Amino acid sequence: MDIACVSSVANDLGESPYWDADARRLCWIDAWKTEIHALDPASRETRCIDLSDALSGLPIGSIAPHTAGGLVAGVKGGFYHLDPERCTARLIAAVEADRPATNRLNDGKCDRAGRFWCASVNTDHRTPTGALWRLESGRAPRLMYDGQAVGNGIAWSPDDRLMYFADTFTRTVWQCDFDIATGEIGNRRRFLSTDYISGFVDGATVDSDGCYWAALFRGSAVAQFDPGGRLIRHIRLPVANPTLCAFGGADLDILFVTSASRFLDEAARQAQPLAGHVFAIRGLGTRGIPEPRYCE
Repeated sequence: MDIACVSSVANDLGESPYWDADARRLCWIDAWKTEIHALDPASRETRCIDLSDALSGLPIGSIAPHTAGGLVAGVKGGFYHLDPERCTARLIAAVEADRPATNRLNDGKCDRAGRFWCASVNTDHRTPTGALWRLESGRAPRLMYDGQAVGNGIAWSPDDRLMYFADTFTRTVWQCDFDIATGEIGNRRRFLSTDYISGFVDGATVDSDGCYWAALFRGSAVAQFDPGGRLIRHIRLPVANPTLCAFGGADLDILFVTSASRFLDEAARQAQPLAGHVFAIRGLGTRGIPEPRYCE
């Protein structure tokens, strides 16, 4: 196994990595700077696109590819279609206008029927005013689950029968029955707790064997859990706050991990010079699942 830093610039809050198979590049965001980054692993060139003007400075919480080109995004106050090439943003649907000003959309992923799911967070990291939303073409955003503080960890099993999502600082990842045809979820139960390990589940993905991979915020690691929720691998990283992991590369056998520098004091920044960078982990012996696109 090999772990390497692959980004040239540190992010404040690196988040939402996904592998663009068509362009053969890794894309991710710097959430508090409204930036989208794209890395070509072959040339090691990273492109940064700033959408602060198009979004009037509203922070991006998550992105996913869009069938019409560009990206679907969860942004503070609503869902947007972003065109990084033209630096434009189109509002798809507003959401959470009735919630505290400290709320914003956070972790988001597309299911394999083309719906975009996004969990919101109260940025005080304590008050449970966050929710899980489902965005489907031609319909208003639908509230699927309410009452969480820091929504994260969205992923699906390879057979589309299970959905996962986390409330980070409660140390809990939930598992639900999932109906791919209708987008309904039910029978929510605890999948795992991180009470027994260091760190909190932030962003996550699932590999082709159905194992759940989670970035452990404040835990300096990524962890692999089997389909029963048992910890089977714990991989240390040289940063305290990894934020999300996603499989990429031509064979989807590289685990890319974003991280944050935002929450460190000056002493911690000096001790962690790679905080905020993106890491590539090779040689894991497992593969990911292609990222689906949002259908509008």
